Amino acid sequence: MERNVLIYILAIILFTACNSLRQEVEPKGLVQEPEKLVVACFISPQDTVLAALVSRTLPVLGTGNQYNTDITNATVTLSDGQRSVILKLKPSVPNSGIVTSYRANVSELPIVTGKTYKLTVRVPDGREVTGTCTVPESVVLNQITVDSATTTDFGLSRKEYYARMRWRDPAGQTNFYRVTGNNEFTYTYKTQTSPNGPIRDTTMRMWGDWYFTTGSTLTDLGRDGQEIISGRGRLAISYSWANGKQNPSFPRQLNAHLMNVDENYYRYHDAVERQNQAGDNPFAEPVPIPTNIQGGLGCFGAYNRSTLTMQLK
Repeated sequence: MERNVLIYILAIILFTACNSLRQEVEPKGLVQEPEKLVVACFISPQDTVLAALVSRTLPVLGTGNQYNTDITNATVTLSDGQRSVILKLKPSVPNSGIVTSYRANVSELPIVTGKTYKLTVRVPDGREVTGTCTVPESVVLNQITVDSATTTDFGLSRKEYYARMRWRDPAGQTNFYRVTGNNEFTYTYKTQTSPNGPIRDTTMRMWGDWYFTTGSTLTDLGRDGQEIISGRGRLAISYSWANGKQNPSFPRQLNAHLMNVDENYYRYHDAVERQNQAGDNPFAEPVPIPTNIQGGLGCFGAYNRSTLTMQLK
């Protein structure tokens, strides 16, 4: 009897404790944040097109279009302090991957190492946001090293290829980096031109981006002036089956890109990568996304890229 009473009391305590975690919130009690402009623009001396994305935030209690946040009536101006260019609207194209953006040819305002640029976005209701960034120098990429490893998933073995980059960090200054890369590989599939025709193997050449499991952003903190080695980037390949064995395609041409980026670019992309790594984990620590857009949200950053190409035989 005493045991049953004890269980009953514990149940009441637990129910009361859980219930205390819940608090009903009246919508009128929420502070309604005003809609803000969101801007993303990244410039580089290697660019052939100047482009900026302009959109709006979604208020918590908003009732507008929750799916299309693009702003198509903005005036977007990029300036280097002496010359300026207005980026013109380029609408999205359905099912093409082309998103709504504001663009201009880089010949109208070349991006030069060491220069500071200002981006200004105005909308008809009078709101205006700005951002500034300075283009860093390029850093020479010295070497690509390639290795491979065999992994086992669900009892099946497969071969993966990886690449690392090496470069010498310029001494006496703070540097922020991002590494990217891509490679050519072949993809083989079977085709049949007619219902009773022969089945043939068809091979296509394709390109794929590298995936860096530890992230693609890094700094020279604690290694100023030293040689820096990037994390491993998994190369893009395809697999085919023959006689019950999985055969990977062999990567051919490799293009490694070392981007010396400004702090705005680094802080933004580093935060986005860490947020993506959390995925759908509800217990992951929130990652705030930094902004350098005055009066709004987003990032206006710059980078300078060096590229090294390797042919594998």
